Amino acid sequence: ESTERDRTIAYGQRHYDKGLLQLLHDKFGITFNVPKGYVLRNQTDDFAWISFEMPQSSMGFFIYSYPYTGPKDLSHNALLAARNKYAALIPGPSDGSYMTTVAFEDVTTFRSYNRRGRYTAELRGLWETHGDFMGGPFVSLTQYDEQRGRIVTVDGFVYAGKKDKRNYMRQIEAIISTMK
Repeated sequence: ESTERDRTIAYGQRHYDKGLLQLLHDKFGITFNVPKGYVLRNQTDDFAWISFEMPQSSMGFFIYSYPYTGPKDLSHNALLAARNKYAALIPGPSDGSYMTTVAFEDVTTFRSYNRRGRYTAELRGLWETHGDFMGGPFVSLTQYDEQRGRIVTVDGFVYAGKKDKRNYMRQIEAIISTMK
């Protein structure tokens, strides 16, 4: 697993999309190496959705930021509420459908730790499409950007229908792990 992760990171360091790297730096003040092939699907002032589409599957990220108002912003419930607000900007396959977090109790896990000198909150769980029948796993990393007074989240997700999602999620996790 470690070797696969290192291989994905090394590939991303050699074959990254310079335009997306610049966009993430300019809009959010972060960098991570998004491999070539990923495409910017949508953006607003505080949101960007980037994905890699395949015939039967999809891997993607959405990045968002919002003002920090206090420690409660980094609680499990507050992070889920923010995730659902921004996930709703990702449309599903049918009219009016959109991404949301699976609402069953204890489906998402939350942990916090110090990553590169910054408080980091990690959510893992399942997403689904409101108004349609799609879903899959997700992982998100949230950090408090003290210098700019805001919360920044990078959320990675996979859709692969009936296919095994483990290897796709490992790729997403490896890419997200390069975030600075």
